[in-house]
Amino acid sequence: MNYQDRIYGTTDIIEPAILEIMASDAMQRLKKVNQYGASFYRFSHLTTNRFEHCVGVYLLLRKFNATLEEQIAGLLHDVPHTAFSHVIDFVFGGSEVGTFHEEFHKEVVLNSQIPEILKKHNFSVDELLDKHRFHLLERDLPDLCMDRVDYFFRDLVTDNMLTTPEAMKILDDMIRVEDNIAFEHEAVARQFADKYREGDARLWGHPLQAALYYLFAEAIKIALFENVITFKDLFSVDEIVYEKLAQSQHEKIVGNLELVNHLKVEEDPINYDFFIKTKIRIVDPYVMQDNELVRLSDLDDEFKQNNEAYRIKRQAGYYLRILNKK
Repeated sequence: MNYQDRIYGTTDIIEPAILEIMASDAMQRLKKVNQYGASFYRFSHLTTNRFEHCVGVYLLLRKFNATLEEQIAGLLHDVPHTAFSHVIDFVFGGSEVGTFHEEFHKEVVLNSQIPEILKKHNFSVDELLDKHRFHLLERDLPDLCMDRVDYFFRDLVTDNMLTTPEAMKILDDMIRVEDNIAFEHEAVARQFADKYREGDARLWGHPLQAALYYLFAEAIKIALFENVITFKDLFSVDEIVYEKLAQSQHEKIVGNLELVNHLKVEEDPINYDFFIKTKIRIVDPYVMQDNELVRLSDLDDEFKQNNEAYRIKRQAGYYLRILNKK
C-alpha cells in the first residue's frame, strides 16, 4: 500500500500485520479523533487526527530500524485515546500529566480485533502492551522518543511554526545510538529544542489552549453528571459526543461550547475566572560529541538557562479571565 503522510510523504507499507492493524476498527476510529481536542473548535486548521499520528510514529520507528514488534507497539500506542484527546485529562484531574487514556490501553485493545490479528502473526498481546519494553517509542521528558518527535513535526507543521522542508532537515540530522535518539550537530539539536519549547508556549501549553480545554472539560463534566453522555461515549468519536453536548439544551453545556468558538482570555492573578496548570513540555536532547552522547544543556549554557526560565514561568500556572463572557 502506498501511504501518503502529510509530513513524511509517500511510503510503501507491505508488512501484513501492519496493514491489518491499520484497517482494524480500533485504528479506523482514530481518524475521527482530533489530535488537538478543544482547540480544533476554535482553530479550524488544526486538523490532524490520532490515526495520522499513530502511523507517523510507526513510520519513524521503521526509519530508525526498530523491531517490528516495537513498530506495532507504536502503531497501537494511541488506540485508547478518547474523544477530544487530552481534553479528558482535564475532566478527570490529569491536566498536568496527560495520561488518562493510557489507563485503558489494555482494555481497549483486548476488546477489539487486534488480539486476533496479533495472534495470527505470532505476536504476544501482553508483550506489545508493555510500553516499558520499547525505549525508542516512549521515554519520559526531557528525552526524545518517536511519539514525541512525530507530534513535534506534525503539530508545528500543521500550525505553521515549521515548514515541511525544515522538519525534514531536522529529521535528517537525527541518529539512533542504541535505544537513544540523538543529533549529529549541536546547532540542529538547539533548533529542535528551541522550536519544541516554542511549540509548548504557542500551542500545547498556551493560555488560550488551556482555557479552551478547561471550558470543554467543564461541559463534559456536567454532561457526565447529568447523564447527557455516558463514560462509554468518551471512547467513541468527537462528532458523536459533540452532537450530544450541543443538542442537550443544557444552558451551561451549550454556553461553554459556544464560548469556545470565539473565546478571548488574559492572565489576571486578581480578577480571574479560573486557575489551571498544564503539562510542561521541554526537551534536552542528546548530541553526539567524540563518540559520546552529551546533553545539549551541558554544551549550551544559554539553552539551559532558557529552558529553566520557561519551566519556572510555566510552573506558576495560569490565572485566566474571560474577556468576552455574555
